[in-house]
Amino acid sequence: MKSIILRNKRNAESVLKKGVAMQNPFAYGKEVSGENFWNREKEIKELCRDIVNGQNVIIFSQRRFGKTSLIKEVFNVCQRKGILTIYVDLYPVLAEEEFVCTYAKAVAETMLGTLEKQLKKVVGFFQKIQPSFSVGEDGNMVCNVAINKQDFVPALEDVLASVERYAKSKNKKVAVCFDEFQQIGQFKTDRIEKIMRSIIQKQKNVAYIFMGSKKHLIFDMFNNSHRPFYRSGKSFPLEKIEGKKLCSFIKDKFINSKKDIQDELIEKIVDICEGHPYYIQYLCHITWEKVEDKKRVLRSDLLDSLDLLLRREASTYEATWDLLTVKQRQVLKSLSKADVKEKIFSAGFLQKHNLGSASSLQRTLSSLIEKDLIDREGES
Repeated sequence: MKSIILRNKRNAESVLKKGVAMQNPFAYGKEVSGENFWNREKEIKELCRDIVNGQNVIIFSQRRFGKTSLIKEVFNVCQRKGILTIYVDLYPVLAEEEFVCTYAKAVAETMLGTLEKQLKKVVGFFQKIQPSFSVGEDGNMVCNVAINKQDFVPALEDVLASVERYAKSKNKKVAVCFDEFQQIGQFKTDRIEKIMRSIIQKQKNVAYIFMGSKKHLIFDMFNNSHRPFYRSGKSFPLEKIEGKKLCSFIKDKFINSKKDIQDELIEKIVDICEGHPYYIQYLCHITWEKVEDKKRVLRSDLLDSLDLLLRREASTYEATWDLLTVKQRQVLKSLSKADVKEKIFSAGFLQKHNLGSASSLQRTLSSLIEKDLIDREGES
């Protein structure tokens, strides 16, 4: 009996010495917050100031660039200042009435917490919409909103007016974020845009944040003089994070998890991923897993991790490639070989890569932008 106890004690001590498996410090493919959030203090400060001043803002960037995580951090700061925040995810929205229901649902669920969970007050918050509530599997209240297609216009006007009405009655600032706002630009008509613009431009207590990951679409909505939202907000392109800050973030994550990594390798990671937050986190995540039982990251570890990342994504890349025309493939290959300062519309470049005329190249580039396969930076 004593031998069993001693053996179990030794096993327990061995487990304690090894410690609990450490969690991978690099997160990708999901919203991040707190210590996992990238260093964007400047952007947070500016956006909070805009919201306090009632400034409408259009945030746009390429996909997976951290817009949603950023606005959630901004909203956390705003909430501490007493500002009511409403986040609306429009990505699943395919029809006009869906937009109204999604927005009304987000407002109602926010009010449910603000009005001390008094359902009668929340239900009576709107004048022409009747939200219903049920208890979800997790025990939390779930809001449901349904409207008839013919009631779309008065319902939209109601939900837009209700937020301003509440803010005014409570002498309170409100911030509303529409994520993936370019979705409404793909409806058959622009009446949502017209109704929203006519109501929003008169409101003084609500600041609106319009976010989009399809830059060409969101840009057209707010910069095309023929669109209702033309010049109706401050443009806020989300830029790349400074290389030094990225390197510092990566190094801290490895060091804090007891992994040594040379500055040269960190710079290589940032360079390979071209400063893109998602791919940096992705590559670092795989690299960290590879050296989980080691204390040092070697160059071979990074190269193996990069190879694994590419193999994991190969099927996605191949499927995308197969859907492209020969011309589109040709242009992509030529761009991948081009120097960043090279003039792609010059006669020399066109001839070198057998791309035909400048107008033909322009059409192909536009089609690739539509597919979110390339993006235009600056004046290039």
